[in-house]
Amino acid sequence: MSTFADLKLGRDLLEYLDQAGFRGPTALQIEAVPVIARGTTAVGIASAGSGRTLAYGLGLASRLDPAAQGLQALVIRPTDDAAAATADALYPMLSIRGLTVSVVGPRSAVAAQVGVTSPGAALSALGSSAVKLEGVVVLIVDGASTIFDLDAGDALETLTAQIPRQAQRILLTAQTTKQVEGWIDRHARRARQLTYIPAEVEPLSDAAAQYYVGPRSSWLPHLAEALAGARGQTDWRVFCRKAEEACELSGQLAVRGIADARSKVGVDDDIAPDRPPAGLVVSWGTPFDLENLRRRLPKAGRALIFLEGRELAHLQLLANKLAVRLTALKSTAPAEALRSAQLTRERLREAALEADLEPYMLLLEPLLEEFTPTQLAAAATSLFREREPPTAAEPLPAWTRLYFGVGRRDGIRPADLVGAITGESSVGGDRIGRIDIRDTHCAVEVAASVADQVIKALASATIRGRPANVRLFRE
Repeated sequence: MSTFADLKLGRDLLEYLDQAGFRGPTALQIEAVPVIARGTTAVGIASAGSGRTLAYGLGLASRLDPAAQGLQALVIRPTDDAAAATADALYPMLSIRGLTVSVVGPRSAVAAQVGVTSPGAALSALGSSAVKLEGVVVLIVDGASTIFDLDAGDALETLTAQIPRQAQRILLTAQTTKQVEGWIDRHARRARQLTYIPAEVEPLSDAAAQYYVGPRSSWLPHLAEALAGARGQTDWRVFCRKAEEACELSGQLAVRGIADARSKVGVDDDIAPDRPPAGLVVSWGTPFDLENLRRRLPKAGRALIFLEGRELAHLQLLANKLAVRLTALKSTAPAEALRSAQLTRERLREAALEADLEPYMLLLEPLLEEFTPTQLAAAATSLFREREPPTAAEPLPAWTRLYFGVGRRDGIRPADLVGAITGESSVGGDRIGRIDIRDTHCAVEVAASVADQVIKALASATIRGRPANVRLFRE
C-alpha cells in the first residue's frame, strides 16, 4: 500500500490531499487511518514529524457523521497553543466532509463536532458546562507523555472518566512511561498496537547524518551556506515533503544566487528507489518514517536534515532503529526547554556563578563532539529535575463514592455535578473521578481526602433547583 487511494478515503479527500501537495501516506498513516476509521481503540509511539495529525484527521473524516449534532470527537493536546495549531491543521480536511472543528476554551460554549483542547482548558469547560462529553465517540490523546510531564495527568484522568466507556480511544505518545502505561491499563487495556516501526530492522552500515534544529524561519540561511560550500565540489539535492514547498524553496535559493536550484529541489518521488547518489542530500523537514530516512541517506557523501525542535524525538527514534549516527550542525533550544520552572532556572544560575564547574566541564568535553552545548545543558537539567523529590505532582488519589440525591429525571449532567463540587467546596476538578448518573440519584467518585469536605460544603446546596442530599454512597 503506497497511495492515499489504497486507504479508501473517497474522492473528496483524495482531491484535497492532491491539492495540498501530499504525494503519498507515511507508514503511520498507512496503519492508523483504517484503524481509526473502523472505530478500533489503538495506542502507538508517534511524535511530531511522523504525520500523526494527518493520520487521525483522515481517520476522523471517515469515522464521524456530519449529520449528527453535538461533540463527537475530542482531541487532547498538551498545551493550548498545541491545541490551536492542531485545530488549524484539522479544519481543512474535516470541513470537506461537512464536519465542524473548534478549539475548546475554558468558558466558550462548544457546538462543533470535533473539539481540540488541552487537559486544563477541557476541565474548566466541563466545570462551566461549556462542553458536553456524553456524545463523544472518539477520544484522541496526542502527546500523552508530554501531558504527564506537564503535571496534567490528573486532569486527563478526570476527563477520560467522563467519556462514555464504549467510545474509541486513540493514544499517541513520544515515549512510553509508567504514567502512560497506567493510563493504557485503565482505559485502553485491549488496544491495538500501532506498529508502523517494526521491532526488527536491518541497520545501515556506516550511515551518518547531520541535523539542524531550529524554527523554520532560521533554516534558509544555513541551507544556503551549506549549498554554497557544496557547489563546484560535489553534487547536491534537496528533498521537501510537499511539491509546493519544493517550488517555494527553489525560488528562494535562486534569488540567493544558487542558479541550478530549480533542477535540484524536489519531493520524495524524485528520490532513487534505493538511496540517492553520492553528494550532499538535504531533507527539508525530518523524514516521516524509516523508509523515508533510508532513501535520504546517500551511499557516499553527506546527509543534512533540517527540523524543528518538536521533531527531534521522532528523528532520533528513526535513527536509532537504522543505526544512523546523528551529529548536530547547530541547534537552538526548543520551546519546551524554555518553559522550565523558575526555581530550576534560579538554581542553575546560582550553580553557574558559585559552584566549581571545572570537573564537570572536563567530564562533558568529549560529548561536545556529538552534541551541542544546548543539548547537553538540557540533558543535564532533565537529570537534575528527575533527582529532585516531587513537590507539585502527586499520585492519583484513593477514591470515595458519594451519593447525590438528584438524577437523570432531574436533568442532571456530569457538568452540573462537577460545577457544584468545585464551586461550593473549592475542590479542584482533578479530585473528581468517575460519575455515574442514574434515574433518581448519582454516584460520584471524589478523592478520599476531600470526601468529608465535599459533603459538608454541599449540605444545603441545590443542583438544578433540587436539594443535593450528599452522603457516602451505600450499595
